[in-house]
Formats: sequence, C-alpha cells, structure tokens
Amino acid sequence: MADVVLAKEQSRVSKTSTTKKSKVALIGFILSWIVLGAILTLVPISHSLTVGGRASMAVMGWATMIWLTGGLPLAISGLGIPLLLILTGATSKMPDAFSGYTQDVTFLILGCFILAAVMQTTGLDRRIALGIVSRVKPNVGSVLKGLMGAHLIMAVLVPATNARGAVFLPIVQGLNNLFEKEGEGARARKLITMVGIGFASLASGVMLLHSHMSNVIVAQTINQALKKDVITWGTWAWMNWPLLGVLVIIYYWTTWIMKARNIEVPGGIEVIKRQKEELSKMSLTEWVVLICFGLAILLWATQKIHHLSMAVVTLGVVILLFIPGLTNLSWKKVQENTIFGTWLMLCGSLSLVSAFEKTGVDKWIASNLVGLAPAWGWMGVCIFICIVVQISRLGIVSNVAAVTLLAPVVAAMAPMLHLNTVAFTMLVLNVDSYAFVLPISVTACLIAYGTEEFSFGEFVKVGAPLTLMVIFYMVLIMAPWYAVIGYPIWVPIQ
Repeated sequence: MADVVLAKEQSRVSKTSTTKKSKVALIGFILSWIVLGAILTLVPISHSLTVGGRASMAVMGWATMIWLTGGLPLAISGLGIPLLLILTGATSKMPDAFSGYTQDVTFLILGCFILAAVMQTTGLDRRIALGIVSRVKPNVGSVLKGLMGAHLIMAVLVPATNARGAVFLPIVQGLNNLFEKEGEGARARKLITMVGIGFASLASGVMLLHSHMSNVIVAQTINQALKKDVITWGTWAWMNWPLLGVLVIIYYWTTWIMKARNIEVPGGIEVIKRQKEELSKMSLTEWVVLICFGLAILLWATQKIHHLSMAVVTLGVVILLFIPGLTNLSWKKVQENTIFGTWLMLCGSLSLVSAFEKTGVDKWIASNLVGLAPAWGWMGVCIFICIVVQISRLGIVSNVAAVTLLAPVVAAMAPMLHLNTVAFTMLVLNVDSYAFVLPISVTACLIAYGTEEFSFGEFVKVGAPLTLMVIFYMVLIMAPWYAVIGYPIWVPIQ
C-alpha cells in the first residue's frame, strides 16, 4: 500500500514539474519574439551598427531567451536561427544563413556524435569507465582519481559533456550507495557526485577539440577572426594540454574543503567490481570500434602530413564501421542514441557566430565593452574580463549557448585591447568550461545537482572559489604557455 501511495506522489510531483516547465517555456517563447521585435524597432542603426548587424543582434536576443527558458527544443532553435537570419534581413542568401551547417568542423562533430552513439550502443563506454574505477584503492581520494582518469579516457571516446555525465551517473550512484547518508559518508557522497558527474565531465573535455562542443565554437571563431585555419585538432591539443593541471587543482581543492580524501569505502569497491564482472567479454565489434576510433585520433593528430580534413577522416571512419560483415552494429539502434538535436543547435550557433562576424555587430558590441576594461595591463584586463564573462552567463545552463553569445564579442575585443586574438580568445572562453559558480550554470553540474546529494549552497561553496582559481590558472600558467608556443597575449596579431 505504501508503495502505491509513493508511486502516486512521485507521479503527481512529476506532472507538476512538467506543467511548470511548460508554462516557463511558453512564457519564454512569447518573450523571445518580444525581444526580437524590440531590438529590430528600438535599437537605432548607425555608421558602426548596420541594418544587418541589428538584425543579427535581434536573432541573438531571440536565441538567448529561447535557451534561457527552454522556449523551444534545442534542435528547433538551431533550425530557427538561420530562418530568422533570412527573415530579419541579417543575410539574404540561404548558404550564408546556413553556413554553420556546412563547415568542416560541424561534420567532425556529427561523426563524433555517431561514434559516441556506437560506443553507447555496444556498451563500450560503460565497460571502459568501470574498468578504470574498479582498479583504485578503497578510499574516497583514490576513487576520485579513478573517476577523473576514466573521464579523461571517455573524453577521447565520447565527445559530448552531457553524454559523459549521463554515463557516469549510474556509476557514481552505485558508489554512493556504499556510504551512509550522514557524517563522513554524506561528505563522501557529496564529493563523489560533484566531481564524478559535474566537474570532471567538463574539465576533461577542454584538452581535445572534439571532446567539448564549446571548443569547436571557440576554434571556429578564432579561425574566422583571422581569416585562416589557425586552430586545427592538433593545434588545439598542443595549446591546451597544460589544462590537465586544473584537474589536479580540482582534486586537492574539493577533497580539502569537503574533508573526505581519506574516508574509507565501506566494503571496498566490490559493487563496482561486481558490475564490471557482470559484463560479458569484449566482442569483435567492440574491438573494431576501438581500433577505428584509434585510427581517427591518429589521423586527426597528423592532419598536416596527409592533409585530409577532420570531417573527411571522421565520416570515413563512420562508414568503415558499417561495412557489411565487419561489425554487427545496427544503424537503427545507433541513430536512437545519436544526439542529432544537439548537433542542430551547434550548427545554428555557428551560423549565428558567422552572422555576427559578417555583419560587424561583434565589433560594435566589443567597442562598447572595451571602455569598461580597466587600464591594469594585460593580466589585470584578462582577470577582469573573465570575471565579467562568468557573471554575465550565470543564468545560461547551456555551455554551448553561453560561448555562442560570447565568442564573437571576445574575439573582436582582442585587437581593441591591443591583445593577441588567439591567446585572449582561448584564455577567456576556455574559462567558461569551468563555470562552476552555480549548479545550474552548466548541464553536467545540473545533472549532479538533480541527484539531491548536495545543496545549492554547498555547491557554490565548492564551485565558486574553484572557478576563480581557474581564472588565475589561465592568467598565470596558460598565458605564459601560449607565449612559449608563439601566441604571446601581450602582442596583438596584425
């Protein structure tokens, strides 16, 4: 009887939550059109802000409101952006409006999403994650290291932050079930959930171009600003590998503030080992998938030798996996796990970034913001801009949406501040992948928050100082590194 009552209550709560979200979405949908109309009619054009620029800004306002409120599904917003770019006069040509759908990098991500779906369909993603975590020592600090290591491997194989968070959700919940809900057990549960689902999902994806969609937008923005392909897969990896140090900071900061590093795991980690043992032996298909993924990574890294684009390599590997008789993959199952909606949103976002650059509205906004930057030298300016950016994006859950809004403006600010476009854009926007100020700032952290293992305030206590540490890490470690490899932030690109 109690189970029936509980089920009814859960159903009622679920329906209430759905109704509330629907109301917010409807209000957001209406407001998005009000914002669009207000910008088109109230913002005056000038020598620096053209009619097309104002139209691009209006579409950005529409998209921002949609993303903030969930006024439309992500996929539909991605399709709506090019449509509105044409209807508002931001561009008159269909190829220009849909430019985000035809770029090399968008097909890299599409292929990677399909490869990630293959991993999920075969269960290879979970097998790898369990294999790594099951080998650690039975204390919270070691478990955390195992989770971070697993995330780094999964970032190579599963190029979607939210998907990685979803993969680790059941693993983390299985670990949490080993601990009590009070005392040191509660501290352990909070720590493992925050890091294992939220922090590590994002921090592990910044080092490789294909591992995080925001990376793609940043790279494309830099390439568009400089009118040449400066950032490739190999360039991105070489520029950003020192960000591995942020994982070290995350480990020591979170274990110290939560006082949980040396807490023993009750009964060891037998649950995880049992889950791993329940998996069957690796099939021929799984081995083929691993080999093909390794081939793709090798070809991405050696692009300057063979000159094949990343898109060609990725799509070629996808076709290879579906050669009849080579694997037993079912396209029907794979396509069910492919996040096409997120891909459509990414394409729409890139179209909007391109429109900002072509209409000059990025420079118009940047010129108005540059005056706010203090005369503190490049180091002080970078810290100030990073903090302002983090404050300005607090209400945006989607990391991709936030970077879409900020990327063209940040890139345009660099020459106005007499700073290097590559280094400044990379430094400021990479901080957004560590937007841990609020649990609702990025989707992976929202997934972790949804487990109800920690409170809103507890997350802020851990996450906000961590984001500030990352900002200083970018300025003190990454900026000098960029200088060493040829992009000194204090020397503007002519």
